[in-house]
Amino acid sequence: MQIEKVIETYDHGASEYDFIMKRYWHIERQPLIDWLQLGTGQTVLEAAVGTGLNLPAYPEGVRVIGIDLSQKMLNEARKKPVSADIILQIMDLQNLSFPDDSFDAAASGFTLCVVADPVVALEEMIRVTKPGALIAILDYCKSRDPEIAKWQELIYDASSQMGFPTGKIKWDALMDYDKLIYNSHLPIEVIVDERLDSPNPFLCGCQLLLKNIKR
Repeated sequence: MQIEKVIETYDHGASEYDFIMKRYWHIERQPLIDWLQLGTGQTVLEAAVGTGLNLPAYPEGVRVIGIDLSQKMLNEARKKPVSADIILQIMDLQNLSFPDDSFDAAASGFTLCVVADPVVALEEMIRVTKPGALIAILDYCKSRDPEIAKWQELIYDASSQMGFPTGKIKWDALMDYDKLIYNSHLPIEVIVDERLDSPNPFLCGCQLLLKNIKR
């Protein structure tokens, strides 16, 4: 999906995004952030932060830098009640301006299924996090059940081109996390891989905890 189209879609859907996520893809974010085992003084990358649904889960004393392409999504994120020190800025996850090894951890919520090149996006997350850093991911993904995957193939064009709800959220209904995580040869170790499968092809997801094992 072209960056301009992504920005246009998420600017358009920003004010309704939280309602849509609560209705269709509501998952408690606290356990995901707790996986990162964050301590006082650590810095975390929120990639991409969106409307900030993860932000209330971060503890006091942690610095969170949230990036996103959509200014209107960031405007919504600024409304969230937070305990951590939060910095929000416009940036492309596929081309981060941060130096190598800038972050102690990273988190991503419903992001890699949206970007044009999820491998490049994950490579960037690995590049800017320190060796040994944990990366927590919550996302939509292709089902491991071939029968459900057939339905995902049918909704692929609509989800990526028109969105669901129409014009509000666009994503890759065939986002293959097995290919991304296990077959991309990236320097990561899988700590947790929980699949949130559903007979409804719109509701398939995953929660992953990765460890950066670059040298």
